[in-house]
Amino acid sequence: MNLRSVLFTIIWLLTMLLSLQSGAWKAKQKIVSEEEAKQNANYHMHRPLHAGGKVSMAGQFHLELLSQKDGTHLLWISNAFRQEMDPAGFSGKLTIEHPDGKTEEIPFKRVTRKKVLVAKSGPQSGQVWLTVDGMLGSSIPFRKMKFFWDYEAKMVELGIPNGLDPMLPMPIDNPLTVQKIELGRDLFFDPLLSADGTVSCATCHRPDHGFAEPLSISKGIAGRTGRRNALTILNTAYYHSLFWDGRSASLERQAVRPIFDHAEMGFKEEAEFIKRVDSKYGSRIKEAFGKPTALRTIAKAIACYERTLLSGDSDFDRFERGDREAISLAAQRGRSLFFGKARCGSCHIPPLFSDHEFHNLGVGGGKDLGRFGVTGDPKEKGAFRTPSLRDATLTAPYMHDGSIATLREVIEFYNAGAGPNPLLDQVIHPLNLSDDQIDDLLAFLQSLEGRLADFKKLIPDDTSNGKEKE
Repeated sequence: MNLRSVLFTIIWLLTMLLSLQSGAWKAKQKIVSEEEAKQNANYHMHRPLHAGGKVSMAGQFHLELLSQKDGTHLLWISNAFRQEMDPAGFSGKLTIEHPDGKTEEIPFKRVTRKKVLVAKSGPQSGQVWLTVDGMLGSSIPFRKMKFFWDYEAKMVELGIPNGLDPMLPMPIDNPLTVQKIELGRDLFFDPLLSADGTVSCATCHRPDHGFAEPLSISKGIAGRTGRRNALTILNTAYYHSLFWDGRSASLERQAVRPIFDHAEMGFKEEAEFIKRVDSKYGSRIKEAFGKPTALRTIAKAIACYERTLLSGDSDFDRFERGDREAISLAAQRGRSLFFGKARCGSCHIPPLFSDHEFHNLGVGGGKDLGRFGVTGDPKEKGAFRTPSLRDATLTAPYMHDGSIATLREVIEFYNAGAGPNPLLDQVIHPLNLSDDQIDDLLAFLQSLEGRLADFKKLIPDDTSNGKEKE
């Protein structure tokens, strides 16, 4: 090939490249408006739009609450794209639950034409649970939307993982200290807490399984079999009701129940148990609490350790904070399905991916009465607490009876409309998802696997030594 031919070839190639870039063969670019781009970025975003606010969901709608110490409680309603809605058709109330059991109910009112609702109470202090109940128009319910609030906000600037509520519920009479956490950790992993010395808390709450266990049904001393699958204890610091049936209101109360359960750790007499623990841990308990070994101090130590088991900063959390490459395209499609067509987000509400409520899913054929055993309410027969989906990839098998082996099977179970039951929750319907959509949902659930907090970063600088006052 001579020089002239080479030059013609080069010119022809350059012409073709220019044609591809600017001519008829150029791929059409989708023009996205600024508003569309904002919607795509914010679709089901759960970060607050107002400084200090907290976000929850009801179906496709978001509620954002901002509660202030002076007793002003502000509420905004937005759609799936986080566009604030006119709340003119909203009627509802705010319930304030104090640690001493006292409750207040205050109606929400609209202020002028602003897109904000206001409830006004007396000045607030300490820690409370806030519940929003109401209707937008005649067809959009917001029922039992719960928010935790700490008006002192001592935990906000500490090492709470990204994605979790920076206000960590903390009993006034059991502040975190390094001594109590380390004592609680040693107690948690010690089989000395069981009657025959073979079972520890960690037997059923294994770190390598997301602090749950791989058995369908828990087993205790002497091979005794319990009734239910062991729930994870990750992020349980944020729950106000524990166990599948919600029978314990705090980690302190939850910690001692398995010790005296015949099918679990099997102790019969409290005095015998105290003597056993005191023989090994008496001096450390005295140092940590300023009091001798007692059921109360043992429970508080274990609860302090469990309260530091915080898992957040998942790939999903990083995506929500603006890292658009943190999760795969399949997981992004699954995210849209989760909060959209599949309606998973109706009950699995961020940040914990739970609504804290109890639902009958038709699991187990109604043999286990669930929440009914606690409340006696016939409507709650076979209802169980909505488990968190954070770290669900680690906590197989699933459901209260461990009857579903894999997350894919869980999705298929819901896709088919769950199990037949006369008390089946009204939110359950067949989903009609394709195999590809199930794959995408599974990819999204995998993006919820978190990273554990460093417990030493959770200790406030101004915390006292944690010893109980006389």
